Amino acid sequence: MKKRLQKAIEDQDFSELIKGGGMSFLLRLGGLTIGYVLTLVVANLFGAKGLGDYVLAITVLRLFTLLAKLGLDTTSIRFIASFASQDKWVSILNFRKRVVTILSFSSVVASLLMYFLSTMIADLINVNSRYIEMNAFFVLPMTFFMLHYQSLRGLKRIAEFSFFYRMSQALFSVIFILIIYQFNRGSEVPIYAYLVSVIIVSFLSFLSFRYWLKNKSNGKESAEQEIMSYFTLFKISIPLMFAQSVQFIMAWTDKLMLGAIDTPDVTLGLTTNSAEVGVYHVAFKLSMFAAVALMAINSIASPKFAEMYAKNDIIGLKKVARQSTKIIFWTSVPLIAIFFVFPEFFLSLFGEEFKVAVTAFIFLSCGRLISSFSGSVGNILQMTGSQNIYAVILFFGAILNVVLNFILIPKYGINGAAIASMSSLITWNLCMVVAVKNNLGFHTFYIPFIKR
Repeated sequence: MKKRLQKAIEDQDFSELIKGGGMSFLLRLGGLTIGYVLTLVVANLFGAKGLGDYVLAITVLRLFTLLAKLGLDTTSIRFIASFASQDKWVSILNFRKRVVTILSFSSVVASLLMYFLSTMIADLINVNSRYIEMNAFFVLPMTFFMLHYQSLRGLKRIAEFSFFYRMSQALFSVIFILIIYQFNRGSEVPIYAYLVSVIIVSFLSFLSFRYWLKNKSNGKESAEQEIMSYFTLFKISIPLMFAQSVQFIMAWTDKLMLGAIDTPDVTLGLTTNSAEVGVYHVAFKLSMFAAVALMAINSIASPKFAEMYAKNDIIGLKKVARQSTKIIFWTSVPLIAIFFVFPEFFLSLFGEEFKVAVTAFIFLSCGRLISSFSGSVGNILQMTGSQNIYAVILFFGAILNVVLNFILIPKYGINGAAIASMSSLITWNLCMVVAVKNNLGFHTFYIPFIKR
């Protein structure tokens, strides 16, 4: 055992996963904690309905931001990581110029669409149209915020990426809710605070990326440069945008459909769509603890997958993939065990009306747990040129999710939404395990105490 531990510590790839993933894990825990504080604050100050209105309005902003960024944020991880590993820093600048040009135009178009469709969207999901109109002006800063934190990920600045991705918006939202609440106690306060936080984190992420790019590139420029054509960018980014769209459906369709379908569950005491969304959102947030290790390890593993694939080092890729899955397994189980034993206690922290979500929380956590045990399958496919396969699997998973939500929500409310999400999440994760095996020759699913 001692020799195995020593060998693992001396392994450079394992050491990098532990160090980078460890920091990301702590920041992810911090992000979840702040996220729960945000949810607690909104839930206690504005109730389940106020939380539901906030979630629905922000979800619409995220949807139009997803369309505006065209998958170029994820594309940036792949190319920035590849260029940086070869010291092609001018290539990164040329790449960014094209990306910024595209996103500036697409963000304006998405904002206009969101603004002029605000009334129709609001009627569909039962939310105030004023919230949608207001959010429409923040698509551009939200888009560039996502571009810059993913670019930091490509530079392997995992601490900075994790802060912006996991913590920053929730942190600033809590601060500004508490400030604005002193002067205005209307239900729109959480949305105002969120939009202010978008402006701040967008600016800070830009400064951070510019600083680290300059810091890493100083005096290390390679003579070889690559200029990415717009055609090449779109060829790679559009399938990724499609995949991200499907991921959005997987993550948010249950909330949107709970808001759109009039199915008050009298037995649970939820008599409005917004209240259902608010209660379900709390269960969803708690279930994310099952995936905290997966998301933390993915932060550092993704650029490593891209680097090794670019060097055609499949053996190294296999080793890192299996190491990351093992770390994810052993750090996930203790966290989930605590929540499975005391679900009502943690839900009651948000208010007595949220205790009805125990069953939904258990279903959602089971889906997250299987996702963690499957390993970084989605990231492996995206970083190794199999983004089309990734997109197809997610597409069928999303269809399953929508169909099950449509069938189960009218009958079972939030529990039906949870069953639908769990089923689709397990299905597409296991399909991706098979896809990685077929394309790269190894599987990622970790079974303890069984040698592979």
